[in-house]
Amino acid sequence: MSEQVWYVYQNGQQLGPFAGHQIKQMAASKMIPQDAYVFKVGWKDWRPIEETYAEIGVENMPDAVASAERRSAAPRASIGGRVIVHNNGQLVIGAGVNISSTGIFVETKDQIFTVGERLKLSVRSESLTKAFNVSAQVVRFNSDPRFSLGYGLRFEDLDDSIALEIQKAVDAYNRSHGGHKAAR
Repeated sequence: MSEQVWYVYQNGQQLGPFAGHQIKQMAASKMIPQDAYVFKVGWKDWRPIEETYAEIGVENMPDAVASAERRSAAPRASIGGRVIVHNNGQLVIGAGVNISSTGIFVETKDQIFTVGERLKLSVRSESLTKAFNVSAQVVRFNSDPRFSLGYGLRFEDLDDSIALEIQKAVDAYNRSHGGHKAAR
């Protein structure tokens, strides 16, 4: 029996864990919708199902290349800094682990928010010229101690000027690290 390390986020719900053969069967039989996200223990962020077909072991699925091209438009970079996450009632202070113009992984051991919850963030990093505030949605919480503990958050309504500054920081990071993209 294979290790159950896969999760699916669809229709506002997190499903799983699933073993590798289960997720492959679900993807191949199109039980996972094209707008779903998939997460594997060890990853720092959820990924659109279309960009995970090769890793799952499913070939010739529609739109896989187009999705990978869309995702490559938002490469990530590792950052240091402090991220304050709150829902107007509870607050967590974590370290920013990686960032893109679409989201951030915030490292923290405090698991007080739920997948799908909308939060407010204040992000301060030496990689950015100024701090910024943004709303974000929780797309996952990694509680597996073998990997970074924390939240994967997708930005909502990020100001274009902040997105551009993040993209410049990501590009600079990737250039200085041999052109390799940070873990997604």
